[in-house]
Amino acid sequence: MKSDNSLGYGVYYSLDDYAGLFRRVAVIVIDSFFLLMLGLLLWILLFAVAGNANRGFDLSGLFFLSWLFFAWLYLTALKRSRIRTVAYRILGLKIVTTRGEPPSLLTMTLRVLLWVFGPINLLLDLLWMGADTEQQSIRDCYLGTYVVRSDAEPIGEAPIHLTRYCGGGLALMYPRVVRPQRPPSKRT
Repeated sequence: MKSDNSLGYGVYYSLDDYAGLFRRVAVIVIDSFFLLMLGLLLWILLFAVAGNANRGFDLSGLFFLSWLFFAWLYLTALKRSRIRTVAYRILGLKIVTTRGEPPSLLTMTLRVLLWVFGPINLLLDLLWMGADTEQQSIRDCYLGTYVVRSDAEPIGEAPIHLTRYCGGGLALMYPRVVRPQRPPSKRT
C-alpha cells in the first residue's frame, strides 16, 4: 500500500523538548502581566504628553488603539523573532513551524486572532494541551506550530498527514507530522 505524502514532510522533536502544560500556563501569566504593565506605562505616557496639551481631548481611543498595536507587535512579530517575548526568554522557549522554522507574521496573527475571537478559548486550549502527545494547543495544531525549548533541535523528519479526532462533540481534522513507529521487537 502506497502512503500519501502530498502534504510534504515536517520535523519532529524529542517529547521532552515540547513545552509542557506548566510552562504554557506560565507563558500566559507572564506575558499577560507584561502587557498590562505596558498598558499602564502607555497610559501614563499618553496622559503626560497629550493630557497637558489639551484637557478636553479624550485619550481612551488613542490609548486603546496604541495598546492593541503594541500587544499585536509583542505577541506576533516579537514572539516569532530571535528576541522572543519576556515569558519565552525566561522559560527558554521558542515557537516553530512543522518545518522547524519561525512561523510567518500571518500565522502568528492568526494564532492570536483564534484565541481572541474564538472559537478556541483558554480552557479548551489547556485541556487539549494536557491530552496531546506533543502538548500542542488546538491553535497550534491547526496552524502547524510547536512551542519547544529554545535549544531544541529536530531529531527527525517524517511525512505530514491529516489527523482526525472526534470527542466532546467536536470532529477535528488538521495536518500533523506523523512520527515513525518503533519497529516491532523480534521474538526469538
